[in-house]
Amino acid sequence: MPHYLDVPVSKRQLQIFCAFIWCLTAAGPIFGFAALKTVWLREGVYKDRCTPEESDMGIICSAREIRINFVFTCASVVTNIAGVIVGTILDKFGPQICGYIGGVLLAVGTLLLAFADTISLLDLYVLGYIILAFGGPFVFISSFHLSNAFPAYSGLILALLTGAFDSSTGVYLVYRLIYDETEGRFHPKAFFLLYLVIPIFIIVGSATVMPRDSYKSGGIISDFDEEDGDLDLVDARNIVGLDVDSRTSSVAGLRKTTSAVVGSELEDTLLIEQAALLSDGERRLDRKNVHEYDAQEMAKFRISGVWGVLHGRTALQQIRTPWYILLCLFTMIQMLRLNYFVATIRAQYDFIFNNPDIARHINEVFDIALPIGGVITVPIAGYLLDSCSMAVTLGVLLLMGTAMGILGNFASIIAAYGNVGIFVIYRSLFYTTASDYSAKVFGFETFGKVYGLISTISGVFNFAQSAFDHLTHEVLDRDPRPVNIGLVILSSSIGSLWVWYVATQAKKMKRSALEAEALQAVVLRMPGYATSE
Repeated sequence: MPHYLDVPVSKRQLQIFCAFIWCLTAAGPIFGFAALKTVWLREGVYKDRCTPEESDMGIICSAREIRINFVFTCASVVTNIAGVIVGTILDKFGPQICGYIGGVLLAVGTLLLAFADTISLLDLYVLGYIILAFGGPFVFISSFHLSNAFPAYSGLILALLTGAFDSSTGVYLVYRLIYDETEGRFHPKAFFLLYLVIPIFIIVGSATVMPRDSYKSGGIISDFDEEDGDLDLVDARNIVGLDVDSRTSSVAGLRKTTSAVVGSELEDTLLIEQAALLSDGERRLDRKNVHEYDAQEMAKFRISGVWGVLHGRTALQQIRTPWYILLCLFTMIQMLRLNYFVATIRAQYDFIFNNPDIARHINEVFDIALPIGGVITVPIAGYLLDSCSMAVTLGVLLLMGTAMGILGNFASIIAAYGNVGIFVIYRSLFYTTASDYSAKVFGFETFGKVYGLISTISGVFNFAQSAFDHLTHEVLDRDPRPVNIGLVILSSSIGSLWVWYVATQAKKMKRSALEAEALQAVVLRMPGYATSE
């Protein structure tokens, strides 16, 4: 793994910029399905699923609705199942290879969708959308390590990339708007052929700009890990409890803690090595500045309250802990809630208001708000993840998710738009927090496997979308509220347990760290203390 200090600042900035463009255009456009679904319905996709009588009435029959929603269900499942595959490849071969694979998959999926209406041998709508969904995680997950390109701003960088991922839903919205303006003359085939520019750009960029291996975390402690594996335990157990303030006495505190761990001779050697890394044309830092730079990073890690808790352990050891199990359970429910709402928002509000025009207007507002929400959430998520504890951030998520679940069941325009507003911010904040939590708790050595497995388990669980569709249409007479209420109760219960666990464990970690620091403190005698009676 390269150290971020080995790479010029300008190149790291370019890498983040490229990753942002890729995530904005290719990481998750499949989740803009609501906009693309409108175009496909106007183009007559799956119209043969309806009876001649239903077609003559000009309605969207249940069979057609279920089939076209099935396309999105399959894609959302695959994009999550792909996580463990992407994670394994990322950990073994690095982000550059992931970029190549993602670009090729996106190109193939795009071509299949371009010719889906002319080839009837296979259902290319399902197949193409699945392959497109499979390519997105290769682009998205392999970009997370770039948060270590500037460790002091890791939360903001993750928020930026996740915000771009959320805003990528706007790709199909922009197309739908152009389709409307041209009165259908900008055919889906022309759009998808034009979209081929994106996967080509990803392949070329991966070859020329992106690093072959993921960035490792910066800071003195991470360098020590290479010299002595046991020092990772010191980092994990003690650093979150240090009262680090890079502007005052934190430098001395960090110097004392470091020296106590490794000894002054090794400390001096490592400081010289770090100073050398910083002297090749970018900036020259003396010993004091190196300490201050690391203290700033450590301050951010300390604030989270959870950083390093499982660093240095194997992926198998990590997934056996409540830290992982609670994250996985919460993610399973949230992905199901989010994807179910994206696929059925128009049908839900059509039933709740019993007015197709209101439902259509809410759907149109949602299409516009979803990508905008990704942009709005960037500074919010960046602030929460870099300036607040993880327990506080999870608490905010819990409150937003509960409010969203409640508002979605009322036949009120204010409640409906409030639900949409919370949803578009919550979705981006949830994905950013999940990835940031994984990086801070589990570390990037096992990030691909751990985060990928969560996505895969959640993806399999997302097959419940189809079951909910059948339940809503065939048993509940199109009433979505029982499903929504059940999901919000389950979500709030697991979320509350997760927040409680993280808060209590962070408190215990801080207490243990303070006790360890107290044991290492130098005993000073009071002035006037008599050495003998």
